[in-house]
Amino acid sequence: MPCRSALRRSLVALTLAAAVVPVTGSLAGAATPTIHLYDLSRHDSVKPRTFAVTQHDGLSALRWAHWGARTETGTGTMKINDCEPSCAEGHIRALPGAHLQLRGARVDQGQRYYRQYRITHPAFTAQERHAYSRWTDAYVPSDFG
Repeated sequence: MPCRSALRRSLVALTLAAAVVPVTGSLAGAATPTIHLYDLSRHDSVKPRTFAVTQHDGLSALRWAHWGARTETGTGTMKINDCEPSCAEGHIRALPGAHLQLRGARVDQGQRYYRQYRITHPAFTAQERHAYSRWTDAYVPSDFG
């Protein structure tokens, strides 16, 4: 009866293979879509190294421990132009150790983008805290037309 035994093994192997396929498919479908970040310079990225806050201020050398959760924090250097006597001739204040915090997500043009951001640093002046440390709506491509 070797044929019967071989048939039985083949049926068991087919049953196991059929059981594995749906599990693999469902795990692949459960992956979280990537969340993008869009900044004032219209730079669309994942785990950006820079983030433009205004035409003259922004973060550079950003480092991220993780990416894609509902909230994220990156650490980098905040550069603030005092625009005195003009922005072209202004002095740049560099603050290493600034935190760019992101939260929430919204969909724009079929992609997920972080919804809000804020920047914190212990050396911010009261004016800088007011300008940068409040939760602010992040940009998405549709904001630019």
